[in-house]
Amino acid sequence: MGEDPLALETRRRLYAAVERTPGLSAREIQRSAGTAWGETAYHLERLAVSGLLHRERGSHQDFYFCATLPLGDRTLLRVARSAASRRILVTLLESPDLTLAEIAARCELSLSRGSIHVRRLLATGIVSSGRREQLRTFVVADPPRIARILVAYRENYADRWVDRLIATFGEMFPP
Repeated sequence: MGEDPLALETRRRLYAAVERTPGLSAREIQRSAGTAWGETAYHLERLAVSGLLHRERGSHQDFYFCATLPLGDRTLLRVARSAASRRILVTLLESPDLTLAEIAARCELSLSRGSIHVRRLLATGIVSSGRREQLRTFVVADPPRIARILVAYRENYADRWVDRLIATFGEMFPP
């Protein structure tokens, strides 16, 4: 019989930080828990090996989630760490079937920056594309699920865009 992975105070603090704010990077967890870097890296690895945490590799850093969080939710929360991606999601929830130019204008993004984030959302399956005449348009693939998750984890993304989403959909998806 193995040792309880949460027997140590440091691991409990790290786990609590991830539980509070899923999708944090190791550095963000370190800051939140107030631990040293080596200590953080070691104990995060132990929590991942024990199966309590799941580590998702990003292009530049790893993101940590409680193992009980479903994969689709983890993907959304990881992508939604970007303020631009959140703005795009909220805009598409409010006004589906927009072109890239319309998204960029409404989200106060340049066309190239909007394109980068829309491609990322398409690659994860969170957003899908269609056609309006000769123009490519975009919609959120599962609006109720996306709205529910963004509202449930709104404290992770305290900004005016999520506040708009809560004003529109909050009563439908209580935390």
